[in-house]
This record gives sequence, structure tokens and C-alpha cells, in this order.
Amino acid sequence: MKRFLAAIFITCVLSVSALAGDIPISGSPAPPPPPSNATMETTEPGDMPTSGKAELSSDALSALLSVLSFLAA
Repeated sequence: MKRFLAAIFITCVLSVSALAGDIPISGSPAPPPPPSNATMETTEPGDMPTSGKAELSSDALSALLSVLSFLAA
């Protein structure tokens, strides 16, 4: 009887984490509102808009790579 109760308890505990990611089917979420800003910047898929200097210079990149190679060795 103890094994049966232990098996039921473990099943219940494990099923809670398995059911935690279920998506309810009782409706769908409302679509997001359209963007309200008047100036729309076009970006390619996967591009992240940034402000300021986004790229490293070639000298800074080579210095960074050489430091990392010394740390890895």
C-alpha cells in the first residue's frame, strides 16, 4: 500500500510540471495594436537597431582576439 501511495504521489508531482506549459484552448489572445510612432525605420529581419557605434575597429578586434587566445592557451 505504501508503494502504491508513493507512486500516486510521484505521478501527481511530476504531472504538475508537465502540465505547466500547456496552452489553454479556450480562446486566443488579442492581436497587438499597430505601432503608434509615425517614423517607421525599415530593418532587415534579424537586424537589431542600435544607436552609436555598433562595430569594433579592426585594431580593437585583433587586440581582443589576441587577448582571448592568450587566455585560452
